[in-house]
Amino acid sequence: MQARHPTFARRRRLLIAALAGVACNAAWADEPSPWYVGASQAFTHDTNVYRLAEGVQPDDGKGRADNYWSTGLLGGFNQPYGRQRFYGTANLNYNKYQDHELSNTGYGVNAGWDWATIEKLSGNFNASANRSLASLNGNAIQPSTGRNQVTTDQLSTNVRWGGSGALGLQADYAHSRVHYSDPSFVSSESSADSGSLGAFYNLSPDLRVGAAFRLTRTESPNAVQTPSGFQPDTVNGRNIDLSADWRYTAQTGVNARLSYTRQTHSNSFGSEFSGLTGAVSASYALTAKTGFTLAYNRDAGTNGSFFNAAPATTRNGSTSASGLVQNSQVSDNVSLGANYAATAKINANAGVQYRRSKIGNDNAASAGGQANYNDTYRSASLGATWAIARAWQLGCNLSHETRSTTSLLGYGYAANVAGCNAQFTLQ
Repeated sequence: MQARHPTFARRRRLLIAALAGVACNAAWADEPSPWYVGASQAFTHDTNVYRLAEGVQPDDGKGRADNYWSTGLLGGFNQPYGRQRFYGTANLNYNKYQDHELSNTGYGVNAGWDWATIEKLSGNFNASANRSLASLNGNAIQPSTGRNQVTTDQLSTNVRWGGSGALGLQADYAHSRVHYSDPSFVSSESSADSGSLGAFYNLSPDLRVGAAFRLTRTESPNAVQTPSGFQPDTVNGRNIDLSADWRYTAQTGVNARLSYTRQTHSNSFGSEFSGLTGAVSASYALTAKTGFTLAYNRDAGTNGSFFNAAPATTRNGSTSASGLVQNSQVSDNVSLGANYAATAKINANAGVQYRRSKIGNDNAASAGGQANYNDTYRSASLGATWAIARAWQLGCNLSHETRSTTSLLGYGYAANVAGCNAQFTLQ
């Protein structure tokens, strides 16, 4: 009998180890995977694909409206590792238009690294690349009726010192570039660099204030057209930023920036700017199911988030290239959004946007044209999503947009866009 005890004990230990392994595997299976892959399919109807003025028809004779299908693949990961976090997303879409020659393949890639040390240092590095059909929003002097894809790439990094202490320092740098497939938009291609150095102070656990000095530089190799070809334009911006960030809860807070901006051009055609710019964004959770967001942005055109029309003007034998460029002296952009979680699986959202830009063209008057003018863009959207199951999601969206301008060179338009999509994701 004594000889059987070691064998029995060994078997018992093996059984306990096996059960522990099964339990660990079960626990691991319950944890969400840091990786996901999926596919999507969407159908969209656009009443004015080229954003033409009322009554104007495209040259191909196929009407102003079109339907298109978008088939996509997507994937990503979000993996913490100690004090670090690595993340990335990618999508590839083929967009097939029914009537017009606008079919295209687009993509979006984004990857980043959040890092921290045992001291008070932390930071982030991010890289992104995107390609899509250029959306003109009517901001061209003459409408374009050809396929034009825009490719944007960006690298950004920041370093912070201070941690949870009262005083901290932060440095930021970003580089970006824009390229268009349509040769007629060569004047719109540019590369930009932005860097800032500042300090912040935590007045309380809910409120942080800061100040920074920011430099921007945008280079457009083909901004100005002369009888012998194109000339470059370099835009330099200097900004003094004051900021405040108040966070009451995760869903309610305000973030604000007030800046003094000075912007100069090496080849200026009425785009010089000096004055106040800034931004403010606020979020408010009315109930556990209802939330609102409000944002206002005022910025000089070169480093704004959109493009405006630039009429061709002449000075000393040099002519600025007309087309889609960032030339507005100053622009004001307001947006309001609302979100409602009807159930645990059904979510509804709505939004409105108003954008008014003052376009600098002070040399046009001497050439018999119009000097400064305003360009106004409005949009409204309504959408809903339904999470049928953990892996399946359906969504639909309806939007309306208009553009108006006080320029005799520009034009107004209206467009309605409606679409639905389905997405399947494995994680």
